[in-house]
Amino acid sequence: MKRHIRTVIGLIIAIILTGLIFRKTDGTQLIAAIKSSNPLWLLAGLIIFSLGLIGRAARWSSMLRTSSPNATPRACLQPFLSSLALNNVLPFRAGDLARVFVFNKTLGTGPGQILASLFVERLLDLASLLLFLALGLWAFDIHNLPTLGKVGASGTALIALLIFVLLAFPRWLQICIDGGLRLIHRLTPNRGHHLADEAADAIKLLSALGGKRILPLITISLIVWGLEGITLWCVAQSMPGLINSAGAWFALPLATLATLIPSTPGYVGTFDYFAILAMTLTQNDTVPATAFALIAHLLIWLPPTLAGGIWLLITRNKT
Repeated sequence: MKRHIRTVIGLIIAIILTGLIFRKTDGTQLIAAIKSSNPLWLLAGLIIFSLGLIGRAARWSSMLRTSSPNATPRACLQPFLSSLALNNVLPFRAGDLARVFVFNKTLGTGPGQILASLFVERLLDLASLLLFLALGLWAFDIHNLPTLGKVGASGTALIALLIFVLLAFPRWLQICIDGGLRLIHRLTPNRGHHLADEAADAIKLLSALGGKRILPLITISLIVWGLEGITLWCVAQSMPGLINSAGAWFALPLATLATLIPSTPGYVGTFDYFAILAMTLTQNDTVPATAFALIAHLLIWLPPTLAGGIWLLITRNKT
């Protein structure tokens, strides 16, 4: 029931934000701005974005290989892209569930380890984006951004660094997992033993990733999000109507963090609205900013959805 409520809320938010976008934009001018984009810059952005996806799959592989030698970068690429495709078209984070309970068999690891790797992956992404957001707030001297603008660049950077530190010392999470397991064991003793085994695997993986081993993962995370920033910058470069294409670097964290707001699969409305906000806050006009947001969204949504979907169909036909 709660999932359905969240889906309905997400749909309402998507409709409202999409309505706000197109209410403020002249359709004829928007189409002209989209048509004026330079395809060579878009192609460059696509290539760079693809490198970033490969880097993210390699990061996931480096986490899983601490316990599963079969989880090579090549082996992780297909499940990673397939999970993105499922997340982009289905509700309830279906791709994440597939990674935990379906693709784990291919990689020779358990659901607990996959779940722990996803948790670390999400925290690494969150901290990296907060760091980029702090740099954007500082570089563009933005003070009127709701909520996060009040926290400021220093506060946002501090939160990012705190997340990195917590990942380096995962003992706090182990305590939470142990407490949750004790509660589950009391309520359902039979299932508690199975969950204890999975949680033990998760804790083992978290411990293996702590300390100095988290530093390469942080480095990879900053690189892959930097590549996505270059991707958005290439899209901005393709738009002749944009005054300040560097605003794409501020759109990267702001629009991506906005996808945490409930929305539809593919983050319709949330990504676009806040990408436009970022570009207008960096002295760009609304129409080219809207064209930028729509093209950028399509560029980062369509390729992994097609690649992952095709891979899923091929795999299904083989089984």
